[in-house]
Formats: sequence, structure tokens, C-alpha cells
Amino acid sequence: MTRIRQLLPAGNLDRTRLAATILACLGLAADLAQVGNEERSPHWHLASFLAILLVMAAVVLTHLRGRAPWWDSVTLPVLITIAGAGLRDPLATIGLAFAVALALSLYGPTGLWIVRTVGGFAAIPAALAISPVSLGRVISWHSPTVVAMLPMLVLTSAMMRGIYLALRHQERAGARDAVLAQTGSRMISLTEVTAVRRLGVEAANAIVALTPGVAMAIVRRDERGLFIKAVAGLPEALLQQPVPESMVTGPAGLRELAPEFRHWRVESFSADLHLLVGGRNPMAEDVVAAFRTVSNQVVLGEAACVSHAELDHRAHHDHLTGLPTRDKFFRELDAATVAGAPGSVALLLIDLDDFKAVNDTYGHAAGDELLVELAGRIVGAGGPGSVAARLGGDEFALLLTGLGTPGDADATARAVSAAIVAPARLTDATVTVGASIGIAAATTGCDAGQLTRHADKAMYAAKAHGKNRVERYDPDRLQPA
Repeated sequence: MTRIRQLLPAGNLDRTRLAATILACLGLAADLAQVGNEERSPHWHLASFLAILLVMAAVVLTHLRGRAPWWDSVTLPVLITIAGAGLRDPLATIGLAFAVALALSLYGPTGLWIVRTVGGFAAIPAALAISPVSLGRVISWHSPTVVAMLPMLVLTSAMMRGIYLALRHQERAGARDAVLAQTGSRMISLTEVTAVRRLGVEAANAIVALTPGVAMAIVRRDERGLFIKAVAGLPEALLQQPVPESMVTGPAGLRELAPEFRHWRVESFSADLHLLVGGRNPMAEDVVAAFRTVSNQVVLGEAACVSHAELDHRAHHDHLTGLPTRDKFFRELDAATVAGAPGSVALLLIDLDDFKAVNDTYGHAAGDELLVELAGRIVGAGGPGSVAARLGGDEFALLLTGLGTPGDADATARAVSAAIVAPARLTDATVTVGASIGIAAATTGCDAGQLTRHADKAMYAAKAHGKNRVERYDPDRLQPA
């Protein structure tokens, strides 16, 4: 039993199609034994036999391909007519037409189904008109027997079509729900806004693939106005296209830019973010809801990324100056000493002179204000590619990478010293402090710990030689502790 289940299609619609195909083929195979109408020639008998086989092949191929070609609407009624006229009981054409309608009602758009159904059932009176003698009695093609059967056959075909539409809707809704669930679970682990938006576009494209004839556009506002930022089911050439306010406030949608989609729904999340869902035909509410859910997932994912970035920044940056914390800075320093070439990495340790006097004279609020001011000056003097940090109290550090010559670090240290010693205008006073700066350059085999000890030794040497000095670590004069 388990093996049989494994051989069956997974979806209810595919299982129903398989069952309908098997039943239709069994009915057509039974009609093969009826070929041999006494009113028709042997050549007609052969044509009838082959016509049944061709109808059976069309049913099987439709099942294997998963779609019914448009020309079946023309060829099948002709084949049913030929086949039915060659049967010993032409009234059995009803069975032929019903078998085809049973199987093919589960495929194709509604328009082709109507044409195929009308053509197939029209083959019944056509076959009786060609061969009116049925088992020794004459049956007119418009007799009450025939006419009374047609509405019942049409009703049965319509019911089968309704089953198909319900199963297709169920499977598509289930597939959309699976996409939404998978997107939500994947989005939980993302911490980059770009990755969240990319995943949202992937989900929207999956929904478009499950629901042909629909499209989606995300419109966002920036400093220039409204622009299309993401699309699904639409040409990517529309990205970055400007959008007038009327497109997100009225029912027009993107008709001007995508005229093949005549029906549009606008969902506004804010004045700066809008979802536009378009369809070639009016859209079901659950389809619009699926796109709305994806958009909500993206909005929540973006908010989570912002919160994560804020928490990460708070955890790894000084709350007062905004500079990296000691732990973060030393991770950067360790990575730089491992990856940098000898002489291209240098560390500056900076200890403020006379900072305690500012705190004692003007209070801790003024001291904090001064630390914020000097932190900005250190970052500015360090230049691009440098990393500044507050190690604690009035002690700072500056990591320099990509240096060309040893003199580059000395020049930067002098710039930092000049920036610090410049008068600082605070809320309550204008103060002046200095800095003792120790420089250490990374050499072959020097790790982050050694480099820090060297710079610390140089900084204390600078303090010992007077205030507001710069001292470079020299292994011949300053041995590491």
C-alpha cells in the first residue's frame, strides 16, 4: 500500500486528473469493441477504430503534459463524430463524448473548456445524423432521447469543471501559504535590510508563478519622490521609474507603465511605502492578501534589522562618544595585525592631559561634553580607514592601517595632538587640554597584545617627558613590560 501511495501524484488535483484519465481510457477502450456499424463500410470501421485510439492518445498526452492544447477543441469533436458513426450503436457516442469531457474538464482556461465541451457534445447528434440506425432501430439526431441527454451531460461536465477550479484554488492557496511560511522562517535569521528585501522579492515572484496573470510593484519614497523599488511579474526595466502621487492614491495603478495589467489594487503601509498589485483580470482577495502578507513580512523584517543594528551598536560602542568599545576595537586590532604587512599597521594610545582639572572645575557634565568633542576630533584627524576607540576614562586609541612609511603614523599622531590641544568651547566655558600619545608599529611576528604593550610603554614615556608629547616605541630605549 505504501509503495502504491508513493507512485501516486502528491496533489489532490493531480490525483483527480489521473483517476479521470484512467476512467476515460477504460470507457474509450470499451467502445473499441463496438466498432462495426452495419450501415458503414470497412474503411469507415477502420477510421472509427483509429479515431477512438487518437482520442485516447489525446487524453493521455494531455494528462502527461498537464495542459490541453487549443487545437483539441477542433480535432476532438471531429474524431468523436467519426468514431461514434462507426459504432454498432451510434447512441454510444454519448459515452465517447462524456469520457472526453470528464477527463479534459480538468485542464485549460475556461474559454477553451466551453468550446471543447460544446464541440464534444455536438458530436453526438452529428454522429447520429451520419449513422441513424442504432441496433436495428432508427434514432433521429434530434430525437427526445438525444436532446434530453445533452443538458445532463453539460451539467456533469460543469460539475467536473467546478471540482477542477476548486482543487486548483486549494492547491494554489496551499502553495502560497507554504511560500509565506518559508519566507517568514527564513526572514527571522536575516540581519541586513537588503537581504530582507531580496527575500521579499523572491517570495513575490513565487506567488506570481503560482498565480499567472498577476504582478506586484513596491513603491518607496526617497528624497527625490516616489520610485518603483521592487517588481514581480513586471519587467525589471520599471525599477527606479518615478511614480506620480496619483498612482498610489487612485485606482489607476501602473496602467501607463504596464498596460497589459488592467486591474490594480493599492495597499499603502505609510506615506512612503506602497504595494501595488495588478492583474490582467480581477484578482481574488486571497491573492492580494498573499502579496500584502509578504510586504508585511518585509516591513517587520526591516524593523527587526534596524533594532538588531541598534542593539549591536549599543553593545559594541561607547554610550557617550559613540566610538567602538574596548572589545570591538581589539578585535579590529587583532584582525589588522594578522592581515597587514609589516610596517603598514600602527597603534596610537592617547591619554588626555589635564582632563581631571576640567572635571574638578566645571563638573562631570562638562567633562563628558569635552570627551564627545575630542572623540570627534580624533576621528577626523585619523582620516579614512582609521579606527578610533575610547578605552575608558580619558584614554583613547587609534588604529592606523595601510601605512606606506613609518613617518605616516608620526604625522597622524602630530595631527591628533594638534586637534586635541586646540581650545574646546563647552557650554559653560572654553577649555584647553593636551594629550600624551604613544606610537607603536606592527613588525613581523608582532601580535595585537605585543603591539598594545609597545604603544602603552611609549605613551607612558611621553607622559614622563612632559605634557602634550608624542613618543614612538623604540625597542632600543623602551623595553616592553
